[in-house]
Amino acid sequence: MLIALTLAALIAGLAGAWSPCGFSMVDTLAPHGYAQRMRATAAACVAFALGALAGGVVTFGGLALLGEALGAGGGGAAALAVAALLAAAAGDLAGRRIVPQIRRQVPESWRRVMPIAAAAALYGVLLGLGFTTFVLSYAVYALAAACLALGDPVTGLAVGLAFAVGRIIPVVVLAPLQDSERGVLLAGMMGESPGVLRAIRAGGGLALGAAALALALHGAAATAAEQLTASGTDPGSNGSTLVWSLPAGGPGMILRPGGQPQQLPGADAAIGPRTVVWREGEQLVVAAQDTLAQLGRVAAPGAEEPAISDRWLVWRAREGARDVLFALDLAAPGQAALRLRDVRAPGRLGRPSLDGDRVVYHLARRAYSRIEEIFLPTRARRVLRRARNGALLLNPSTSSGALAYVSSSLDRQELLVGARRGGRRDRRLFAMHPTVRRDPGHEPGRRRHRAGYPNRRPRRLPRRAPLRIEVTLWSTALDAGHAYVSRTRRAAGTTQSEILRFAR
Repeated sequence: MLIALTLAALIAGLAGAWSPCGFSMVDTLAPHGYAQRMRATAAACVAFALGALAGGVVTFGGLALLGEALGAGGGGAAALAVAALLAAAAGDLAGRRIVPQIRRQVPESWRRVMPIAAAAALYGVLLGLGFTTFVLSYAVYALAAACLALGDPVTGLAVGLAFAVGRIIPVVVLAPLQDSERGVLLAGMMGESPGVLRAIRAGGGLALGAAALALALHGAAATAAEQLTASGTDPGSNGSTLVWSLPAGGPGMILRPGGQPQQLPGADAAIGPRTVVWREGEQLVVAAQDTLAQLGRVAAPGAEEPAISDRWLVWRAREGARDVLFALDLAAPGQAALRLRDVRAPGRLGRPSLDGDRVVYHLARRAYSRIEEIFLPTRARRVLRRARNGALLLNPSTSSGALAYVSSSLDRQELLVGARRGGRRDRRLFAMHPTVRRDPGHEPGRRRHRAGYPNRRPRRLPRRAPLRIEVTLWSTALDAGHAYVSRTRRAAGTTQSEILRFAR
């Protein structure tokens, strides 16, 4: 989807070269124009490119940030983005007249009263903004709508940069050539060949259609689960190698690329970029990931559910009525472990997850739950997510600035993924019935009353959990391509745990 959107933005920027402003920029920056010499033309082209990049980022990146602030990115917003992309694709493929059209041009006086490089930079900004001059394709409107609806700053940044590059290429290629007969001929052919513009718009329409299809399929596949293992819990991944633990305190397992699952010597396995850790009794064992050769042992009474990175080893331990989070700097093995966080029962700390120097975990108390982050070098702590409507936020995992976690409420259980320092538009990868089982909402032989509800339509009740079956989403893991969650099913005195994998 991102590739198709970026390609469509690049083509939309190229189409802008056929506007009066595009031809004006070529003439303005040419050596025989206001630049007057080739050196000034080169400097002006660089300034124009930087200005256009800034303008593209401001427009499309700003719309994406606005969408994020408004809570966009859900299924309804994605459907609107698909509709906008398809409508624009149809208009550009058919070569329809652009409506509404913006007929404003760049201020001509700037090139006469300013140094040419300064004027070129400001011209670049105006052309990069997209909506301050002529619009030559419906793709510009559709891309803006998609960035706002998706609310993804990364998508907005990519679209803005690609659009700006499309604006830049014709100008910086043709302007220096205007002292040559070939360059003048090329510029003239642009103005005399409307079929080229129609072909460019058609190419942009195809890219918009591909982006709409990819977005629609991405949304449809978001709930497709793949079973990683039928018996396991507490998954961990570094993008190539996976670890998990067998249920009921069983040993850890490791799965390398192209290999078969291998049992580890201890329980509570966790993985880092190059190492793996497991628990043996009251000690945590750090080992090389490829050979399992032991690199060190750490005394950790009461330890469970560790996490490891290149520099840090973090674990949770039980001390009487308290949950305690410890961290050990592996670059300074002689130092004592840091006591990062503790909470007294009935409060609980969740399984930690490391991303470089940052550790995330959940804190659950009687009145609330939330996800916290600690920056280990300074021990600075901040809250990443706060539960809403009485939900429990459980067992977060983090990787490359992203965050995955389980939200469990009276309505549903969800696996959510978003930017670690975001939260307003976390994307739902999976949802299922809640852990609690509600009553039917009416007496036997009766039905729900409608009086007092708007239009006599009562609020839709959440799904009911199956009778005498308890299914719980629990621990998570995250890498660049996938999110993982363990699901436990208890029924008729038996317990089964499996790990599900979802494409991000």
